[in-house]
Amino acid sequence: MKQLIRKILLLTILLSLTACIFDDEEEVEPWEAGKVCPAEGTNVYGMPNRGTFIDERDGEVYRYTTIGDQVWMAENLRYDAPYSTCSNDTSFIRQYCELIEHNCETMQCCKESLCHNFGRYYSIIEGGGEFGLIDRTLADTICPKGWHIPTKKEWKTLENAMKEPNEKKSDVATRLKDADSSFFFLSELYLNENGRTYAGTNNCALSVLPSGFMYESGKTEKFRASFLTSTQKNNDFVYTFIVQNYTDYISNYYRNSIRCVMDPVSPEL
Repeated sequence: MKQLIRKILLLTILLSLTACIFDDEEEVEPWEAGKVCPAEGTNVYGMPNRGTFIDERDGEVYRYTTIGDQVWMAENLRYDAPYSTCSNDTSFIRQYCELIEHNCETMQCCKESLCHNFGRYYSIIEGGGEFGLIDRTLADTICPKGWHIPTKKEWKTLENAMKEPNEKKSDVATRLKDADSSFFFLSELYLNENGRTYAGTNNCALSVLPSGFMYESGKTEKFRASFLTSTQKNNDFVYTFIVQNYTDYISNYYRNSIRCVMDPVSPEL
């Protein structure tokens, strides 16, 4: 009888210890911007975590931000590369000035302001088309020196850094998007609730805006961000990373935005 009691007590202790171990494993630290992307301090490149740099090709000044070990442009690329264009969508430009830019008196002024804030739209497909293989020479030179178009893997690294293990993609999108709601007024023009996007919390100062993408007709959609990757999806398309009220990876459209990421300190061999 005593041996049975001892066995029961031993089993109870073992079960208690096992439960404690699993409880510890399940504990997840809450996501904190101060740990993932602190505003102060220096990054692995020896630079301030946040700041600005100049694209020597055209003198454009860009903000950047550090997230984990990655350094990202905090604005969409504006470099006048082959096959790139600012939006010429008259409706889009007019709506932008009516809802966001109130200091312009001409359409040209509105267009320039829109292009500055939302960036240019790019194709990295051979010949500037919508379908086909990536023009690697163009893709490798479209970003400023020391920067490059992110791969799908690099976008995933960013995405993973912006969430806790069990969080949804909507949480990631919220943290990535700019907190200035005025930029998201354009999405309120969409009657479909699922087609609208809303301002975020911009926790790491990446400042994603609903710059959208461009159809071959020149019409610009503005209910999401659509960023090119340098990863070929198949013989016809490349992957784009989209931020709406969620994040995802889809095929490219005719023209898309670009966010450059800094070249790694130690390139993979």
